[in-house]
Amino acid sequence: MKNYDPNIYWGKHTIKVTFQCWDYKGYVTYQIGGNAKGVGVLHIDLYDLSGTTFLDNNARLRDSGEGWYQMYLTNEEGEELEVEEEWEEIESSIVGVEIIDYAKEVAND
Repeated sequence: MKNYDPNIYWGKHTIKVTFQCWDYKGYVTYQIGGNAKGVGVLHIDLYDLSGTTFLDNNARLRDSGEGWYQMYLTNEEGEELEVEEEWEEIESSIVGVEIIDYAKEVAND
């Protein structure tokens, strides 16, 4: 991120959540709007992830129903790992949460 402008009071954060199991990795990105800043926007509600519209879904994370999720992680050799667990277990795969962009929120956005 090039600039985290403290003078923007209503903005859109782009959040990146990175998952990893062994040497397999993947991520999702999504946006959060409003007047919160910093660590306050980095809180992840696990059940909100199931209903979030992702900007990028490298992990192909999806709700597989009845409290379960599915995602696919990839290692450097291009091999893929399928992960399917209960949503409560997704915390153990999250290795990074970061703000990757922040911009002024435009009306009607």
